[in-house]
Amino acid sequence: MDRTFADFPWQTRVEVDGVEIEVPEDAEGVLVANIGSYMGGVDLWQNEDETHDNFDPQSMHDKILEVVSISGAWHLGKLQVGLSRARRLAQGQSIKIQLFSALPVQIDGEPWFQQPCTLAISHHGQAFMLRRAAEEPLGHAAAIITDVLENAETNRVITASQKRALLQEMALKLS
Repeated sequence: MDRTFADFPWQTRVEVDGVEIEVPEDAEGVLVANIGSYMGGVDLWQNEDETHDNFDPQSMHDKILEVVSISGAWHLGKLQVGLSRARRLAQGQSIKIQLFSALPVQIDGEPWFQQPCTLAISHHGQAFMLRRAAEEPLGHAAAIITDVLENAETNRVITASQKRALLQEMALKLS
C-alpha cells in the first residue's frame, strides 16, 4: 500500500511546551487530543493499558493535551477495530506544529488544505460537557463513581489497573 504522506516527518516540526518532539519516520500524521475518544470512540491514548512509558493518564480535566502519531489511513482503520494503537509522542499545555509545505489539516472533523504555517494549540477554557442522565438511581450512582475513579487515576491516587479492578468489581455488585 502506497504511503500518501511518506515525507510527513520531514515536512513538519512538532514542539510541546517549548521542546521539539521527534516525529517518527513512519508517521503520516500527528493528532492532538484532549478527550479520550476519536473517530466515534477510538481510545488513542489507551489509559487502560499498563504501559511503562513516562506519560500520565489522559484526562479532559487536567488542561494537558496529548500528542500521538499515526502511520496512514490503513493504521487509522486498524485503530478503529482495535488491531493497533497510536504511538504516544508527548503531553503538554502548549503544542506548536510547523508545516513546511502545504498539507491537509483537520480540526474537530473539519478538513482543509493548509499552506505552510505554524499551528499553535493550547488550552483556552473549560466547557461543561453534557452527559445523558442515568435513568435509574443505580445508573446515576455508577456514573458518579466512574467519575470519581477517573479523577483518582488522573491525580495518581490509584493506578489504571486499580481503577479497572474497582470498576469490574462495581459492575459485578451492581448487576
